Parts: sequence; C-alpha cells; structure tokens
Amino acid sequence: MKVTKDQAAANKEAILTAASRLYREKGIDGIGIGELSRSVGLTHGGFYGQFPGGKEQLASEAVSRTFESNIQDWQNAKSIPELVKTYLTQAHLDNWTEGCPIPALGADVARTGGTVSSSFTRGVEHLIDTLMALVEGENHEEKYQESLRVLSSIAGAMLIARALDSPELSEQFLQSVINAWPVTPAKKERAAKRRSKDED
Repeated sequence: MKVTKDQAAANKEAILTAASRLYREKGIDGIGIGELSRSVGLTHGGFYGQFPGGKEQLASEAVSRTFESNIQDWQNAKSIPELVKTYLTQAHLDNWTEGCPIPALGADVARTGGTVSSSFTRGVEHLIDTLMALVEGENHEEKYQESLRVLSSIAGAMLIARALDSPELSEQFLQSVINAWPVTPAKKERAAKRRSKDED
C-alpha cells in the first residue's frame, strides 16, 4: 500500500520525536536505525524513505528538534536568575530525555561532526540570542560575553553534576552557579516590568 503524504509526514515526525528523546537518553551511537524504526512501528525501508541521507540526516534533524523543544522554556524566563534557577533543578538533572541537549549530546556531537555539529551550533546560537534579551550590559559585546558565561556555566554545571555519583557534590555544583546569579531588588524590579509589559 502506498503511503500518503500525510502519513509520510506523520512517520517522519514520529521518528524525529523518538530520536530527539532517545539520543538524549542513550547517545547518538547508543541506538541503531533498526531499533529506532521499530520503536515507532516502521521498517528499515520506511525509515530511509523519510531520511535518504541515513543516520547522519536523522541525527542532524533530531538535534535541531531537541533545541526547538527546549527554547520555549528559555524564552519564557523574565530574568537570568530565574532562568538559571529553573535550569539547575533536580528535575532537570534527572530528566535526560527531555532536558537541554547541550549536556546530554555535546560530547556525542563533538565526535560525530559534520551536519550534526552544524545543527548543534545553530541551536546554541539560538540560545545565545535568547539570553541576549535577558542579560545586562552597556553594549552588544558585553551582553554577548555575559550570555556566553551564563550558557557555559549552567550547561557545564549540569554535565558535571550528572556525571558524579555523589548527590551532595552534584547539588553543590548546581547551587554554586545559582548563587553566581542572585536575585537582587533591582533585578526583581526589572523582571516585574518585563512581566507587566508582556501582559500588556
């Protein structure tokens, strides 16, 4: 039976959704095409019909999807302290399959390279752009550098905390970064103004 365009689109969406979740859980090389296809009820042939470029095409598109599924949470933040505190939680620490792709996939992407790395780079750049709207600075360069510091700090802390077998030390890593961006009265006032502006 010939697959309709709508069904083909649904099949591709199912594969991308599964891949973005399973890659974060098991790593890009931790799950094969056969297992991934079976997880959404497709055959090898059905997979290559949607991804003629094979696993590299899938990984590239799945990495893009992981960033897309996380960016909304970043855009909803009203301040850097709020974003940092929301990111560095125990729930995020435990949630590999739906969490930030940077600590979950960074090492895999570095080994894979190619178009997968290009997708990862675009995702990181999008996150930086989002942070630029929240950080403080006198000019574009100061805001850009602060955005890099925030992103590298929270993602790095999450990566290290996940690798440790000491819950206490993991919590200390997360809390140390939270403490680096405390909520001050001035920041609270600016955040409140942003919320009021958004509501208007």
